[in-house]
Amino acid sequence: MDAFLVSAGIVGLAEIGDKTQVATVALAARYEAMAAVVAGTTFGMMLANVPAVVFGERIAHRVPLRLVHGLAALIFAVLGIATLLGAGESLW
Repeated sequence: MDAFLVSAGIVGLAEIGDKTQVATVALAARYEAMAAVVAGTTFGMMLANVPAVVFGERIAHRVPLRLVHGLAALIFAVLGIATLLGAGESLW
C-alpha cells in the first residue's frame, strides 16, 4: 500500500499543470461525458506508464540509482534550456 500511496501522490503532484492535464481539460470541455473522459485519460496514462514501470523494474538492479538520477537531471536541464531558447516554437 505504501508504494501505491507514494506513487499516486508524487505523480498526482507532478501532473498538476502538466500538458496532460491541460489536454484533459480541453477534452472535458469538448465532450460532456465526464466519466468517459476520466476513464479515457486514465487508460491513456496507463498505456504510457506501464511500459516505463516494467522497464524500470527490470533494470532497477542493474543500473546504479545515482546514474539514473544524474541522467534524469541532465535530461530535464537540457529540455529546460531548449525551452528557454525557444525550441518547439516553429511547431505552433
